[in-house]
Amino acid sequence: MTISPRSLLKCMFIFGAVVDGAIAVSWFSIASGSEIPNILNGYTGTGSDYRLAMYAGAMFMAGWTVLLAWGAIEPIERRGLLLITAVLLFLSVIFELLFFRHMLEGPGFWFGVTKRIFLSVLAASIYFYSLKHKGSQNSA
Repeated sequence: MTISPRSLLKCMFIFGAVVDGAIAVSWFSIASGSEIPNILNGYTGTGSDYRLAMYAGAMFMAGWTVLLAWGAIEPIERRGLLLITAVLLFLSVIFELLFFRHMLEGPGFWFGVTKRIFLSVLAASIYFYSLKHKGSQNSA
């Protein structure tokens, strides 16, 4: 039994939109003054500058949520969005390790790193799987 690339792509787009939507909501909550840890790295910041940064990040994350939901409508034609997503997730881990490691630590940080690497590999794998199985991509 082979799973159609279209179905896998669509599932990944929907899954990505749900995850990004949850992150956007949590970041909007932080921007509104809630002192909860950042869902991606476990960091709990304070101050208006941190809240402003979380607001800006939440806006971009909400936009990416819409973009992934849009990808689910035509998953074959828009599969490149998954590769872009995978690269950005992986780069976010590299930049955190290079520039913010001194601030970020503990299980929340490592859980976030593991989660993003897993999602990056999953999105890239589904993208390349869909390219390998081009002949069966339109079947349910």
